[in-house]
Amino acid sequence: MIQNLKNHKWAIILAFVASVIVASPQIYFRYTHPSDYQGIEVLGTGDERAWLSRVREVADGHPAMSNVYFKDGKGEPYIYQPLGSNIIAFLGKIFSLDINNTMLLSRFIFPAFVFLLIYGFAFFLSKNKLIALAVSSFLMLGNSLFARKAVFQMLGGDSPSVTYVNYTRPVNPLMTHLFFFSFLLCFWLFLERKQWRWGILSFLLLGLSFYDYFYTWTFLYSFLGALLVIFIFQKKWLDIKRICLVISASLFMAIPYFINLYQVIRHPVYKEVGHRLAFEGSSATLGLLAPLLFAIALLFFPRKWKERYYFVLALAIAPLIVLNQQIITGKVLSNAHYHWYFHLPLAAIFLLLIFFHWVSLKKQSFFQKAPAIAIIAVSIFTAVWIQKASYAENEKNMVALQRYGPVMDWLSENSQKDEVVFSDSQIAQLIVIYTPLNVFYHSTAKYSLAATNERLANALFLYYRLDNVTGEQAKDVFFRDRDGISGALYGIYYRDTTGAYGNIPDELLLELVRKYQETFSLATSRLFQEALNKYEVKYLVWDKRDYPFWQIDQYQFLEKTAEIGDFVIYRKI
Repeated sequence: MIQNLKNHKWAIILAFVASVIVASPQIYFRYTHPSDYQGIEVLGTGDERAWLSRVREVADGHPAMSNVYFKDGKGEPYIYQPLGSNIIAFLGKIFSLDINNTMLLSRFIFPAFVFLLIYGFAFFLSKNKLIALAVSSFLMLGNSLFARKAVFQMLGGDSPSVTYVNYTRPVNPLMTHLFFFSFLLCFWLFLERKQWRWGILSFLLLGLSFYDYFYTWTFLYSFLGALLVIFIFQKKWLDIKRICLVISASLFMAIPYFINLYQVIRHPVYKEVGHRLAFEGSSATLGLLAPLLFAIALLFFPRKWKERYYFVLALAIAPLIVLNQQIITGKVLSNAHYHWYFHLPLAAIFLLLIFFHWVSLKKQSFFQKAPAIAIIAVSIFTAVWIQKASYAENEKNMVALQRYGPVMDWLSENSQKDEVVFSDSQIAQLIVIYTPLNVFYHSTAKYSLAATNERLANALFLYYRLDNVTGEQAKDVFFRDRDGISGALYGIYYRDTTGAYGNIPDELLLELVRKYQETFSLATSRLFQEALNKYEVKYLVWDKRDYPFWQIDQYQFLEKTAEIGDFVIYRKI
C-alpha cells in the first residue's frame, strides 16, 4: 500500500489541491470578514440552499427527507433519494459539527475522493498516470470550460462562471460522481481481473446508487444493458453471467427503493407533483452530444485496446438509451442531469484518451507530457479564477445576508425542534438550513407530496393579501408576476414544455385572479389566523425593512417576543 501511494503521489497531491480550491471561498469569507460574520455561509452555487436544507433535515433526525420544509408530511414516501445527504450529515455528526462546518469538512474530503476515483478510472483505461492526472484535473477543475462561450470569455479577460466550481455545491455532483466513478472503476476491474471482490463492490455501489440519484442508476443500467448486448454478440458467456449477477444483486438491494417508488406513484398528490416536475406532456430531444459521443467512441477510440474499446462503446451507447426512454415509458426526464453529470464528463474522458493515444504514436514522450501538463495547469488556473471571480461577485450579498444570523440564533435557542415559522421567502430558506424548525411556505416545497395545488395557491394568495394587493389590482399584479406565479404553482412544467416560465396560459392566470378575489369574502386577519392555525405556526418573523406593508402589529392573535434590528419576532397566542 505504501508503494502504491508513492507510485501515485501526484494524484494524491492534486486531489488535495482540488479540495483546497473547492473549500477556499468558505474559509476565505470567514477570514476576511471576522466582524461581519454571523454564521451565514457562502451561498452561490445552483440549488445550494435546497441541498443544504436536506442535509440539515437529516441532521435533525429525518433521514428519509420526505418533507424537508413542512411539519406535516414527514412520514410520506420520499421523492428525492436521501443517501448523499445522509452521508454528509453523518460526517458532521461523527465530529459533532454544525451545518457550516459539516459542509466545510465535506468540501475538503469528498472532492479529493472524487478526484482519485476519476484518476483511477482514467488510469486503468489509459494505463498511463500522467494521462489520468490530466483527465481528472480537467473534469474536477476545468469542467466549466464545457460551456460554449467559456474559452472566449477567458480570452476576453472574464471568468467563465461566477457560481463557483461545480464541485463546490454540496451533495450533487460530489456524491453523484462518488458513486458513478467508483462503480465504473470497480466494475472495470471486475471484468479485467475476474476477481469477485471487485464484483461485490460493484453490486454494492450499483445498489446504493438507487438511494442517491435517479439519473445515476438509470444511466448505469443502460450502460450494463448495452454491454450485455455486445457480449452476447461476442458470446462471452462468463462475462454475461458476471454482469447478470451484479445486476441481480443490486436489484435485490433496490427492493425498498422500488417499494417507496410505488408508494409515491400511488400517492393522491403524485399527479400534481409530477406535473410540476414536467414528467408528462413534453417531449425530449436527442441533441447533438449523444450521437457525437457514440460516433467518437465507435470510430476513434483505439480498437487495439479491445476490452477497453467495448467497455467505452457501451458507455457511449447509454446516452442514446436514456435520452429516448420516453418513447417506451411516456415519462420525460430532465435531460440536463444526464448531459452535465454523465455525458459531458464521459465525452471529455474519451476525447482526452483518444488525443493522448494519437500523440503517443509520435514515439516521443514530449508530445504526451507537454499537453498533459498544460491541461493540468490550465485546469487549476481556471478553477482558481472561477473561485476568485465567483467570490467577488457574491461577497457583497454574503455580507448583507449576515443580518439574518442573529435571527437564526434566536430561533434556534428559543424554540422547540420541528415547530413552524411564518416568514418571507428569504428567511424561510435560511430557517430550514440554520435551525431545526419548519416553515409555513418554501419555494422548493412544491416538489413534496405534502404540497397540494390548493395549499400552494392559498399560501400565494395570503402573501399577496399581506402585501395589500386588492382584488381590483390582482389582474395587473398577477400578469406582472407571471414568471414567479408559474414557478410557485406549476414548478418547471411551463419552462420545460414551452421554453419559459412566463408561457403560463392567460386563462390560468385569469382563473387565479378570480379565486384570489374570492378570498376577500374573509378579512385579512381572519384569513391569516386560519392559515396559521391550520399549519400549526408557532412563530412569525417580520422583516420590517423589506416588507413594510405587512404591518404585523395590527394582529391581536400575535404577541411580540423579540426585536432584532429590522426584524420582529412574534409568537402566536
